[in-house]
Amino acid sequence: MFKDNQIIYRQGEIAKNFYYLKEGRVEAFVNSTDGLEKILAIYKKGEIFGEASFFDGFPRMSSAKTFSDSEIININKSDIMLYFQKEPLLALNFIELLSKKVRMLSNEIDNISFLPAEKRIAQHLLNVSLSTNCSIYCTHEDIGKAVGVSRVTVSRTLNKFSQYQWINTKYKKILVLNKNALLKFLET
Repeated sequence: MFKDNQIIYRQGEIAKNFYYLKEGRVEAFVNSTDGLEKILAIYKKGEIFGEASFFDGFPRMSSAKTFSDSEIININKSDIMLYFQKEPLLALNFIELLSKKVRMLSNEIDNISFLPAEKRIAQHLLNVSLSTNCSIYCTHEDIGKAVGVSRVTVSRTLNKFSQYQWINTKYKKILVLNKNALLKFLET
């Protein structure tokens, strides 16, 4: 059992295992040399994380910490290889999972490279709300770290979206009220 805000692994470590999140929430993030933090993903119950460096043998590109009290299962190389031999379909499912993550990261690179800040925030709200039934539990700073903008820019943008009645904000909670309006905004 991991407590809230507990480090699971650190950027630069060699991966000896990857993880299955049985309960709780986990944040994957990277730190720059000047101390800035960028959130890569927030994992929920039933998701796998930490697998990329596990398979390629290179040091971990990110760190991970719990976002709440969490139950996490460690999966080592000998166990997963045995399962892959017994259940080849599991290996195919794993390849599909990795492909989806590559696609998501490629999409994020495109967004950061080409979308203005307000649209990156709208895209982030839509992406996160798809997997959480419209309720998003995070701070403005968390969103800023995820999309590469300042907390002030996030606050200003969320206030604007709130005035348009696309979202409703409360302390550490955002409720997406009108996904279609956010989608339309992204198309303009």
